[in-house]
Amino acid sequence: TASVGIVIATFPVGVDAAGPSPISSQTTSQTAIRSILVAGSLNADTFLPIHRFPSSGENLTLLPNRHPLVDVPGGKGCNQAIACAKLSSNNNENGSTNKMTIGKVAFLGQFGNDSASIILQNALVDNNVDITACGHSKLYPSGRGYVMIVPDTGEVSAVVSGGSNLYGWGSWGVENNNSAADDASTVDEQILTEERVQAIVSPHALLLLQCEVPHLVNVRLARAARNLDIPVIVDVGGEDRTMERDLLECCDYLVPNETELDRLAKSYQDDVVGDDQDGMTEQMKDIQAQIGPSLDLPSILKSVATLQRNGASNVLVTLGSRGSILVKKKLAFVSRPSILYQPSCSLPSGSSVVDETGAGDCYRAGFAVALLELCGSSINGSNGDDANDEALQRCMEFASAAGALAVTRQGAVPSIPSRREVEELLSAEVTGKSANDATSAGEEGASLGTLKAVPRGGSGDVADDNFPFMFGSRINSMKDRLDLVDPSSLPVSTPRDYLLRQSTIRGLGCVDFNYPQHFGEEHWTPEEAKEALDEVNLVAGAVCLRYPSKFARGAMNHPEEDMRREAIEITKQAAEAARVLGCNEVVVWSAYDGYDYPFQVKYQEKWDQIVSAFQECCDAYPNIRWSLEFKPTDENTRFFTVPSTGAAMLLVKEIDRPNMGLTLDMGHMLMAGENPGQSIAMVGDKLFGIQLNDGYTRLAAEDGMMFGSIHPSMALEAMYQLRQIDFKGHLYFDTFPQRTDPVKEAEYNIRRVKEFWRAAGEILDGKEAERIAREHDAIGALELADDVLRRR
Repeated sequence: TASVGIVIATFPVGVDAAGPSPISSQTTSQTAIRSILVAGSLNADTFLPIHRFPSSGENLTLLPNRHPLVDVPGGKGCNQAIACAKLSSNNNENGSTNKMTIGKVAFLGQFGNDSASIILQNALVDNNVDITACGHSKLYPSGRGYVMIVPDTGEVSAVVSGGSNLYGWGSWGVENNNSAADDASTVDEQILTEERVQAIVSPHALLLLQCEVPHLVNVRLARAARNLDIPVIVDVGGEDRTMERDLLECCDYLVPNETELDRLAKSYQDDVVGDDQDGMTEQMKDIQAQIGPSLDLPSILKSVATLQRNGASNVLVTLGSRGSILVKKKLAFVSRPSILYQPSCSLPSGSSVVDETGAGDCYRAGFAVALLELCGSSINGSNGDDANDEALQRCMEFASAAGALAVTRQGAVPSIPSRREVEELLSAEVTGKSANDATSAGEEGASLGTLKAVPRGGSGDVADDNFPFMFGSRINSMKDRLDLVDPSSLPVSTPRDYLLRQSTIRGLGCVDFNYPQHFGEEHWTPEEAKEALDEVNLVAGAVCLRYPSKFARGAMNHPEEDMRREAIEITKQAAEAARVLGCNEVVVWSAYDGYDYPFQVKYQEKWDQIVSAFQECCDAYPNIRWSLEFKPTDENTRFFTVPSTGAAMLLVKEIDRPNMGLTLDMGHMLMAGENPGQSIAMVGDKLFGIQLNDGYTRLAAEDGMMFGSIHPSMALEAMYQLRQIDFKGHLYFDTFPQRTDPVKEAEYNIRRVKEFWRAAGEILDGKEAERIAREHDAIGALELADDVLRRR
């Protein structure tokens, strides 16, 4: 996932939290109406869509048929001001009343002397942000951001020109080391007094700052707020610079990301060996187990402690998709600090990461809004009362939902969600958990009205709210054992019928469709399939290529150019179907791209044709995750062009596109003589999909047996390696239950996978696996697998 999470080290906040519902549900008969002041930068951004970031000295062109987006409102201050306005309770359409209703959001910044300043002013005013406190520079242009974005992953890298954000603050006492600063109009400029700065800050209930304006401006505002007992949040993001103690000491919440935290902590000479983590060992172990090995929690806490010893009060560290942690600073009157952990918010169903540009700003704005609404005037209290833990957890949850929604759209300001969207996402999270807690499901042949009650993600006695993956299963398996179907539901002969039957599987969450096999005039359109999915409370997982038999001599490898071109166009049509269905994955398996005899094809030519075809598809649909599903042999093609995991990885490397990866099938790996666990480890972050099954691996046989039924130790290691590489896709069962009830078989597979997943977690949490691998201990490896499986 591409969701935003946090670590917070904070003073206790004395708050009487009302409950775990979304923040708008907390009501009181007496409501204070105050405002947030956001002071910071505003930029006119230019977005450049590319397929990867350039290396040093390298020139790249934009993606084909893509053009720059110019003068898009942005800048951390502008983003956060608009986000606060859209997320605050004054825009809540539900009519609920909070402890502190935010009646206004104001912005303090410096507009430039160019046409972009008009665009930026309009963006703020159109979103109900008060800009009366802003200045207008006569000498400097607006700030500019030049953002390189990889559309399929949402990754961004930017260069910022400060303009008026950095040089337009002469009246605040900022000295500019350039010739323009010597202009008489700036030399004679009246410097604002401390009283005037306090007058700017005093009407507001919270001050939100960033580091894209001069340090002196932030210090003057923060000091004024501290003198007025107004809480201050400082986002460390922006210019790569140190932060002096005079600003640290004025902050109620300091907000760096993980990299910024490390940089700030290293900027302070900290020879003190503190005891900040005393009494936290058990909490740290519990949270570390939930997050996994990808985060070094002790190092995070050590850096937080360094900043707190040097003047910081509350330290809020964003960690991306790994969730959020709240650490309360140890005070003289608090014997044991506590830590709260909040998992990151899942993306909305059917959404994917498009652009991460404004996610951090939405997160910080969401936290600020929730903090003010829930905690009111007690934000910077320090009475040592732990009653505020529930309220702070809800602030983190609200902020995470805002950040999650932001990554699903392009652009900083355009991606900012509304209050209603955040509350709907939080409500969907609660609904999803409730569905997973259910223990009953509709029977086979149940009516559509009962199918929404089928538990998704849990099945019978293995229901598990914390299981991290969605399950899908082979839809064509619903053709099997029709003698078990209620006669009133017959015939079962179309994809719509298969979907209806598959929707009765407890624990199933998504459906992978075959293209063009499941579509067309004889079946339905992708739009109609999407409507059917919605009716039975399922989503699309991926679209899988199944080229028609007319391509028996090859699809992307066909000897005739016009046939190769037709195959590529069909492949692109599958991507369009995926877009309509709301998924971002296309899995390409061709039954025909290969050969049967020596000398039959030119190997390098066939390889180059596949490379070129995938490059074209990746560039045409950069938001789609394309993956190749290799297979070593088949009755249609005895030798495939890409016959192994190693060959497939070479292909991915040569295609050289960030949205190109692999889907591995357990049975195919076994047929290739591979150990699936090793193959998964080799592929790493290029593993876009996994198809689970088992087989006896007799020559050229694809058995499609139930998961872990024949090779349990290999199934266990496959789950272990999926944990190790932090796999992010969904789990798909590619099995062939010709003589078995396909519904019960899928439910068995779901239970089995969860058992193996938990067993793999036990191995990962212990140290024995590391010792075994270090010593190449064969007996120890067998005994380890025997031990964890025996306990299932």
